[in-house]
Parts: sequence; C-alpha cells; structure tokens
Amino acid sequence: MKNFTPDLIKKNLFDSIDLLFSEKSKYLYDPEKDFSRTQKISFRDSMLFPMILSSESTAIEMLDYFPIETLPSQAALSYRRGQIKVTAFRDLFKTFTSKLPQYRTFRGMRLIACDGSRINTPYNPKDTDSFVNCIKGRKGFNQYHLNTCYDVLNDLYLDAMIQGYFSMNENQAFCEMMDHFPQEIPALFTADREYDSYNVIAHAIKNNHHFVIRLTSTKVRCIFDDISKYDSSESFDIEDDIYIGRVRNKESKHLRNYHFIRKHRTYDFIPDGAAYFDCLHVRLVKLRLPGGDFEYLLTNLPRSDFPLSDIKEIYRLRWQVETSYRFLKYASEMNSIHSIKPDFVFQEIFAKLTTYNFCAAIMKCTHPDDPGEKKYKYEPEKTYLIKICMRYLKGKLDDILNLISKRKVPVRAGRRFSRNIRRQHADTLQYR
Repeated sequence: MKNFTPDLIKKNLFDSIDLLFSEKSKYLYDPEKDFSRTQKISFRDSMLFPMILSSESTAIEMLDYFPIETLPSQAALSYRRGQIKVTAFRDLFKTFTSKLPQYRTFRGMRLIACDGSRINTPYNPKDTDSFVNCIKGRKGFNQYHLNTCYDVLNDLYLDAMIQGYFSMNENQAFCEMMDHFPQEIPALFTADREYDSYNVIAHAIKNNHHFVIRLTSTKVRCIFDDISKYDSSESFDIEDDIYIGRVRNKESKHLRNYHFIRKHRTYDFIPDGAAYFDCLHVRLVKLRLPGGDFEYLLTNLPRSDFPLSDIKEIYRLRWQVETSYRFLKYASEMNSIHSIKPDFVFQEIFAKLTTYNFCAAIMKCTHPDDPGEKKYKYEPEKTYLIKICMRYLKGKLDDILNLISKRKVPVRAGRRFSRNIRRQHADTLQYR
C-alpha cells in the first residue's frame, strides 16, 4: 500500500478521534462539563479502550492499557464512557474508514457484501429488546443482530447497523445502508437468500446500484410466472420485467410477473392504495455448482458485459464476508462484551469494527511472499496480526511489520469446510 505505514494509519486514527472531540457538542451528553478535567482518562483513552478489549476482565485490561502510576478505577472508566454518545463510536468507525485506501474494484465497481451476524451479550433480562427466553427450563440470553456492508476486495467494513433480537429486520437494514451509500460511487451489492425481497431490489435499482442476490427455487417460481419451461435446463440466463403494485384491477391481470403487495408488507416506493405500478427489469441466472447442486442468482448486471462466469465469480467472492465475521468476532474479541448496558454494548461493537479496519489496513502494508517455485504464496496469519495490532494500539509494540513478517501462512484457494453450528450462549460478566 503505497505511502501508507502503520504509523500513518495510527496517526489517522488518532486524528479522527481528536476531530470528534473538537465537535464535542455533538458527541458528549454535557459538552460544557464532560472531559473538562482529564487527569487520568482522556477522551482519546475512552475511545481507544473499547477497541483493544480482549477476553480478560476489565480490571486486567486496564492494567495493560493505563500506566500503573496513574491507573484509574473501573468506576471512573465507566463514568467516562457514560459521558460519550454511541454516535461518537459510529462516526469514528466511518470517518477513520474513509481515510483508508479503497482502490480495488470489480470492473470499476466496489464489490460490497451485505450480511448479518448475531452477537450474544451478557445476561440482562431488563433489556427487553434483546433478551430471549424461549426455551422452557433454560436460562435466557441476550442477543443483538449486526448488519454490515463489507467491501470484499479491500477487506473493510463500510457501514453497520445494530438491531435488537425483537427489532431485527435485515431487509430494512440493507435498504437503509444502500440509501446511505453515495450514488456517485459505482457499487455492486451481493447478498444471500434472506435479502430476496422486492423492496431490496427496488432500493438497489432506484439508487443506481447493481446487485447479485441468491434466490431459492421456491422464490424463483413465485417471482416468474413461466419459469417452469426452463426447469429442465442445467443453466440459463434470462432477462424479464417484474411488476409491483398495491392494487388488483383489470390492468394488473394482464401484466406478467405482477406481484400484489399487501398493507402489512413493506414497499417504500408505492403508498397503500396507489393505483400505479413499479416495473423492475432484472436478470435471472441459473448455475450448476461443482457438487451438482443448482443456484439461482438475481441481478441487474447487463448480460452483454457480465457473462455467466463473472456472475459466478462475484457470488463466490461474497463468501469472504463470512470469513471476515470469524476474525471480527473471535480474533478481534467482539464476542467478549464487557458490559450489560445497551449503550456500552453498542460502543464496543462499533469500536471492534474500527479495530478490524485498522488491522486490515496494516495488513495491506505487508507484502505477500512471491511463491517462486513454491506451491503457494504466503501472507501474514490474520489472527496473529490482529493480536499484534491491538498491542500496537496500546503502545506495547513499535516495529510491528518486522514482527508480522515472521509468521506467515500459505494461501490455499478453494478450500471447503463444513459449518460448525453451536448453541447460542454468552460468557458471563463474572469473568470480565
């Protein structure tokens, strides 16, 4: 990454934090009094501390971060964090990310995967939006849903929304994040089967974005009236129009692929009772996978410029968002939440997203080994790199590039593993 060094990336992070403090009227609950005295805990410390938290207790984490001679109490740190609004951590995440180079594209478009992941937090039955107690005889748990837009080729999280278990709506979150994404930047959004709603498709088209969304065979038959005539084909690539409306009348009866949206269903572009229709031009692709299964992908990419091989490659690249969640939640320690207060939980989640992007930027400063006569090329082990970067933020390490270069792993393309499904749980706060 030309002209970028770990020290410059770290400086950009600190400058972003200082910029927030210069606008403290937006980010502090009482800007006249909050942080007027910073003998032990500054605003920068309060923003950085959630970024470097690991699975140790808060007391141990404070020993690692603060100088022993000025070590504050846990109550003082909690008091300082309580003076800062969640929006400060969200805006730090976005401001810092905007300063990082994002130069890799797919045919001139940012390749963005939208997905979600559940985050279990310490037991707090008072938080009714996240507390789940649905199994008789078993203690409940708290769970939030993290919705993200992830730049696949640049390994960066660009946007995020946090929803409680009972307010979770992935499609709504996807639509809002697409609306926030600048229209002047060409973007190609990819998503899995949970995002195959007409509202999502309409938001992408009306915001001048492209998309590739996976569909189930059942959904395909619901969308297209005469799809049965293609069932015998191992692969196909067709273009058609979908009509969306809120009324049933004589005109709608003569429309192919017409879909009536009921009152309780969300479609943001036609109010209830309106007599007009939306026409969405889409392309449906059927692909045969190496294992023999079939996949259906819905897109608005032009067939003349994006053949089947490109569509298949785009969706293959989408899987990297699943891998990134593993590093975000386990290597960056997002799963180890240190508080039960919802605002503090949100602070830690946005802080860990910033940590992940910080580490991803430093990884770009390293150079993969030229394989030469070797079977694989080698790059830094990501978990090890993240742990080093967190210590670098604490000020414990200096020459981290030399340290990172000593531990590299081979890049093995095309590896497949079965998913390890585990029962939902969260570690209790008595260990943190």
